[in-house]
Amino acid sequence: MAIAIAVFLLAALTGFLVWRTVDRFWHFLVIVALAAVLFPLVAHGPVGDVSRYLPSGLFSDGAEGKDQIVLASAAATVLVSVVLATGLWMAAIAIWRRMRTMSLDKPGN
Repeated sequence: MAIAIAVFLLAALTGFLVWRTVDRFWHFLVIVALAAVLFPLVAHGPVGDVSRYLPSGLFSDGAEGKDQIVLASAAATVLVSVVLATGLWMAAIAIWRRMRTMSLDKPGN
């Protein structure tokens, strides 16, 4: 149950960040592309196997426990890569807008 709650909270955070970031449909496509690029890095990095970070009592014993570990790891990897992609896209938009306002503030424009 605790795993389901953690995955739900991570999915809710991911959905909220994407919803707040996306202004146009193509922004969503950029986030998906960035997430696809970041996915292998995240999978081989800190989120690839969440059983290392969570207490062993959260997972069931036997084959069902292994299935839970695989599902939790996959969900965390996908969601964290989307969160990182959204953060990168938010930063790119902020930098772009800042550069536009700075160029418009120059004399002679």
